[in-house]
Amino acid sequence: MLYTFENTPQLAALRVETERVGDRIEFEVLGPERDLYAPLIELYYDWFNRVGPIAVHEGRNVYSLYLPPIPSGGDARLLEGIFRDKLFNLRTPRAVTIAVTHDCQCRCIHCSAEDFSESAEPLSRDDIEKVVSAGLAMGMTNVTFTGGEPLLREDLEQLIASVPEAQAVSKIFTNGALLSPERAVSLKSAGLQAVKLSLDSADPFKHDRLRQRHGSFQEVEQGVSSALEAGLLVGLSTYATNESVKEGGLGHLASLAAEWDVHEISVFDVIPTGRLLHDDEALMDELTRKDLMEQAVTLNREFRGRPRIVTQSWTNSPSGFAAYFGCLAGTYQFHVTAYGEFTPCDFTPISFGNVRTESIEHLWNKLAAHPAFCDHRRECRMQSTSFREQYIQPIPEKAPLPYPIEKLDAEST
Repeated sequence: MLYTFENTPQLAALRVETERVGDRIEFEVLGPERDLYAPLIELYYDWFNRVGPIAVHEGRNVYSLYLPPIPSGGDARLLEGIFRDKLFNLRTPRAVTIAVTHDCQCRCIHCSAEDFSESAEPLSRDDIEKVVSAGLAMGMTNVTFTGGEPLLREDLEQLIASVPEAQAVSKIFTNGALLSPERAVSLKSAGLQAVKLSLDSADPFKHDRLRQRHGSFQEVEQGVSSALEAGLLVGLSTYATNESVKEGGLGHLASLAAEWDVHEISVFDVIPTGRLLHDDEALMDELTRKDLMEQAVTLNREFRGRPRIVTQSWTNSPSGFAAYFGCLAGTYQFHVTAYGEFTPCDFTPISFGNVRTESIEHLWNKLAAHPAFCDHRRECRMQSTSFREQYIQPIPEKAPLPYPIEKLDAEST
């Protein structure tokens, strides 16, 4: 497949020919400036070739449910975004999470959206499609629909269909309660590539208790089966705490995921946000993060990359390709709440405006120019003591979220 980069004038003459050869991606850099760009492109594909794919999906290699398959138009756009960001200092959003509803059947103890304001009407289908269209025009390659519980929206398939497969991947995060075989087929037909099902523990009783919903574990298991049968890529989403890492909870979860034939496990650090916003004691310590990364390396070797375990602790580390990612909030992605508030990520309860009254491009540029988000940072901002002291602790205890950045800036001066 021939990659071109017409959206970036500096790359107008660059061409990259990519081809899937078994588990590997072969490529050739073409154009008068090939020697300038070839080393970076080689580093990019060398990483994928070293870790290997987790699946072959519709004739293309899949390396993560967060990234476009290779080769594809989405991968060309992702590569272009890297060039724009790293070589030309043109901040480009590559991912968005959109809460399509605030409603949910669960009442999770750790819910990150629990205290978000419901003072306005939820986003309409037209509102959401405008967000998707504007983000794609800026270079996005990943559109993730979240909630609440996204499957509660009857028009979710129409929203998924608004994401062109030639430009980006679409994915949902779900609790699995409504992921029936019929709904999974419907989602696949609409163009959905992947589902991430939330699983807090490999212990059914503990998972149900944390979700405060009886039978939730069984719903996740059935949802995994339904999604796989429909031909969707399937991941599990979980979170780590100091306690769960010490208890080896990831190993139990990985074994279960392998038994269920899941493709990927995302392990987020527990982040004091939502219900836990002012509970700084929940933060993971550095030794625990290191232990978690070591466990993930061991388990990835044991299971030979299926399921592939990706930890936030690794993403926020200086280890290899992770150094490129770091904190994604406002540098790689943005989030839109179910009521249109534009935030750096779904864990950061700070609003930079509303998509109903301001353009996505304006809001992104406003975010990218803010002193707290204008530079690349390795550490997750929501886990940074200095960031929390300046931007989280001043948020009043009962204030509706997300809290306006203008108020926080005014209070700090």
